[in-house]
Amino acid sequence: MKLALGLLHFLLSIITLFNYINANPVSLEERDQPAGTFEIIGETGVGAMHAALVRPTKVVIIDRVELNAAQTDNGTSAFSSEYDLLTNKYRVLNLATNTFCSAGSFMPNGTLLETGGDVIVGTIGAGSQSLRMFTGCDDHTCDWTEYKNYMSTARWYNTMVKLPDGRVMNFGGCTKATNANTQEINNPTFEFFPNNGNILPGPVGQNWLFMSANKKAQIWDYVNQTVVKTLPDVPGSPRTYPLTGSSTLLPLNYTNNYAAMIIFCGGSFDLKPEGLADSTCARIDLSKDNATWETEDFGNPAQPRVMADGVLMPDGKLLYINGAANGFAGWDTGTPTNRLHSAQNPIKTPFLYDPLANNGSRWTTLASSTIVRVYHSNAFLTPDGTVFVSGSNPNSPPCPTCATSINGLTAIVVNYNQVVTIVVDLNLQSGVTFTACLIHHGFVTHSNHMSQRMVVLKVESVIPTDKGYAIDVTMPPNENMMPPGRNTYLYILSNGVPADTAAEVDLRSANK
Repeated sequence: MKLALGLLHFLLSIITLFNYINANPVSLEERDQPAGTFEIIGETGVGAMHAALVRPTKVVIIDRVELNAAQTDNGTSAFSSEYDLLTNKYRVLNLATNTFCSAGSFMPNGTLLETGGDVIVGTIGAGSQSLRMFTGCDDHTCDWTEYKNYMSTARWYNTMVKLPDGRVMNFGGCTKATNANTQEINNPTFEFFPNNGNILPGPVGQNWLFMSANKKAQIWDYVNQTVVKTLPDVPGSPRTYPLTGSSTLLPLNYTNNYAAMIIFCGGSFDLKPEGLADSTCARIDLSKDNATWETEDFGNPAQPRVMADGVLMPDGKLLYINGAANGFAGWDTGTPTNRLHSAQNPIKTPFLYDPLANNGSRWTTLASSTIVRVYHSNAFLTPDGTVFVSGSNPNSPPCPTCATSINGLTAIVVNYNQVVTIVVDLNLQSGVTFTACLIHHGFVTHSNHMSQRMVVLKVESVIPTDKGYAIDVTMPPNENMMPPGRNTYLYILSNGVPADTAAEVDLRSANK
């Protein structure tokens, strides 16, 4: 779906050496709509268990093997589709291995990697050791490429993350499907793609990952395979599947030397459909030597919520959407004659969180949706500044969206630490403050936003022009702030409101 939080229209251009992007001109006018307006305009064809923005106007949707409205050419139910944000239509994609509860990440060239899954279902092969690749296109001809036994071990509910050196790390999960992990099926291993056999140490901290499971958290060096720091237990409930909370790396900002701060919100305490979800958030500043967790209410007033999606917005705020007030993540429970949903009392009201405000003043309540989004739903930001929300089991997969224009832009190459000039056409000639950021939307599934990351960019200068302004912004200093490659979007905001089109950038090192 898309949720619009109020957008400002202005012309965006980006100028770099030998590169020029010019979006179609649009008029300057703020949309007259309440905060969080929803509009249903399309269907995804398949349940949106997993989703990723693979091109500025294209979304890949992945379900598991199950009955869906979309059909393949041979008459079977499809379980993957590509949704076009311009036409609000989908086309069927073809998969041959079961993607149930799999993971994904992007390579620097923009190719989506997708791994793991579940057992054979009918003519569809087992997916637990599969690697799948999808490279987006604009001519509607691209499709999945699969390698059925690429991985050396089975993974279900695994995690993938994009690394500063451009590789993708794939780790964890179980060797088969389960409600809760056990020692017998736990898979505490990891692997890389591409797997070149050589892992070279980088600068201090560049090989470190924040990792969390249940209530435990640590910083881990994946090169030396050592624990750098054991962090205090995460307060509140367990916040990982099936007691699913939301975890997010807050925006990295040059004004505080890119301090890494993590926030968890929601979760649940036990595997009972009637059990009350967690109504707290826990936040930690990893840049501090003696980092401790700060707790706060989840919303104002506090709202218990399990299976919330946390979406980074261009203004640095965090949108929480979807989920339920009771229960846990999973399929129906009970007996064949008395079926119970694992989660009860769905929450249709999104919250907006401002990490820069004082504790107690960080929450804004937005307008409610009309559709229940719980298990196997997702949400992510699109280049036009609205939020795409879709999916849910056992609910239907229509895609509500706020209809706006998105221009299909070709990614431009920019270098780390490079000053880039952005030209905007804007009628306002006074009282305008510009901000800028880069956002990688990552891969979304089960309330996990794998590799989602935002970096606030420094605005070096703003110079008036005949039609608007020329704005100089500096790219992140290195790969540790934002991993290299495509599928990263540059957003420009005027007085806190994003332009109606972000530009895709291809972020590279100057010597590569």
